[in-house]
Amino acid sequence: MLSYTDWCFGELLKGMETLGVADKTAIFFSSDHGDFAGDYGLIEKWPGGADDILTRVPLYARIPGGAKGHVSRAPVQTADIMETMLALAGIQTDWVRFGQSLMPQLLGGEGELSRRVYSEGGFSFRSELFPGGSDHVSDDPRGMYWPRAQEEMAGNGTGSPKWVMMRNLTSKLVYRPKGTSELYDLQNDPRELTNLFSSLGYAALKAEMMEGLSSWLVETGDVPPLRHDPRGMPPYPHPLNQNSCTELFQPDPSRDGMEHGGDRLVVPEPHSSDYLALNGVGGFS
Repeated sequence: MLSYTDWCFGELLKGMETLGVADKTAIFFSSDHGDFAGDYGLIEKWPGGADDILTRVPLYARIPGGAKGHVSRAPVQTADIMETMLALAGIQTDWVRFGQSLMPQLLGGEGELSRRVYSEGGFSFRSELFPGGSDHVSDDPRGMYWPRAQEEMAGNGTGSPKWVMMRNLTSKLVYRPKGTSELYDLQNDPRELTNLFSSLGYAALKAEMMEGLSSWLVETGDVPPLRHDPRGMPPYPHPLNQNSCTELFQPDPSRDGMEHGGDRLVVPEPHSSDYLALNGVGGFS
């Protein structure tokens, strides 16, 4: 799989060379997430896991005039890719966001070695997992995905408790309000085998990282837009009652605007201009 991915990317680069655009095109190559491949006796990815194998993905970039063969150790985030593209395009915007431009690294610098980066995952509520989670996995203990499915679906969909991770070059904190939290000294334990979250010897580090995580959550949470949507709010549908509340706040395509057709449900195709219907929101006209 790795060889095939490498070959596909090589074909893309070869095509750009053939077209004569390689020297004036910025290229970013990264990954969605990592996978266990037998590590810790596990396979695939686990939404409840924040291990480096899952969250520390590769990021390669090539820009016109950039440093060749340069490797930066500074922590970065996927959100930084967009910031870098905006910088390359010379676009100025006051839209609130939390990435950083990677231009210093791409031009040969080291970047911010003391930077903290973040990730999150897991489930706290049934609606975060169902439908579309692992409820489709066959109930067969011999199946490859059966253990992960059992974890995800346990506790009515909360078996992989929600977590938030903060990491720098030397330490890593994974905080789970409803599960086991983790703290690792990455200098002495790069494989994350010894959880130090409850260790008295690391109480000061834990407090420092918990404070940093809290600050990040406050600073990045619930940022309002700078400008109002010119379309305004939808018209008030009808007096509030139990049925209208259900339609507005818990739209259910299986009973809203659907017709039975034999043994299956047929969904009427919404008009392309009906934004609310396209997104499964009922109760508006």
